[in-house]
Amino acid sequence: MVNNMGAWISHPDDGMTSLARGTRVAKNSPYIEAIGIVDELNSMIGMAIASDCGSDLRAVLAETQEELVTLSLELSDPGSAVLMAAALRRIDNELDRWAAELPETVGVVLPRGTMAAALCFKARATCRTLERQLLSLVDDDPGAAGNSIRLPYVNRLADLLQALARTVNRRAQTEVLARRGPGGTGNQA
Repeated sequence: MVNNMGAWISHPDDGMTSLARGTRVAKNSPYIEAIGIVDELNSMIGMAIASDCGSDLRAVLAETQEELVTLSLELSDPGSAVLMAAALRRIDNELDRWAAELPETVGVVLPRGTMAAALCFKARATCRTLERQLLSLVDDDPGAAGNSIRLPYVNRLADLLQALARTVNRRAQTEVLARRGPGGTGNQA
């Protein structure tokens, strides 16, 4: 039976859920945790798209959302490898393109500025959480490594999100360095 919100209801909630092939797992299993983090990351990227981020940023983020859906599907089917090397190459190419606009950072960039940049900074932090969770999956279950593209993809995506946030802030002249720490001045760049 499907309720009016599109959710499948077949039995009372017993703290368990199903993966892609029907395998029942606890809702706090490492796989479900990773899938939930991907969902949070994708939602944060959706918020950045909904902000006034510009068409060039919007295009990069929209493609990233599609790849994150693929990653989520892959995680829901342990052992599968769906995320392709082309996705990693795209992230690397985008990172090169966006980072080219940026000067070398001398100090700690504060995660604020424009709304689009702040959302990209938040997505980056969520991406790092996902990276740690994926490493935990492999530590808990060495067979969980699945696709060797996952970790490099998520690692580079975090770097790309940082570059996107910084580029947006530099364009708007709203990048701020921390007053404390190496090179800290607190001045806008």
